[in-house]
Amino acid sequence: MSELNHRPDVKAFLDDLLIGMPGVKAGKSWGYPSYKVNGKIFAFVGGEGIALKLPLERVQELVAQGAGIRPFEVADGIIWKAWVSIDRANPEDYEQDMPLFEESITFVLSA
Repeated sequence: MSELNHRPDVKAFLDDLLIGMPGVKAGKSWGYPSYKVNGKIFAFVGGEGIALKLPLERVQELVAQGAGIRPFEVADGIIWKAWVSIDRANPEDYEQDMPLFEESITFVLSA
């Protein structure tokens, strides 16, 4: 995976949105810009959007709702079940997902 395979505009916006939250730090995971809390990855920027870690039941619920949220596929047919992909046309649109970012942080801290 190449760190070039992400949208720099999304990373810049998420840096402003997420860094500064208690315990959140930016880093790299799998070659992509990522966000961690207490050393645990809860989100990363890749492709046209982001991937966010959530409980499997919540992933299924969000995918069923649609709205730019789909299962996170790492390769042809390989899906990480506890992750969703969220693609937003404008980086600022990720601000509407702040409750999901907070939910993800709570989830990884409880694991």
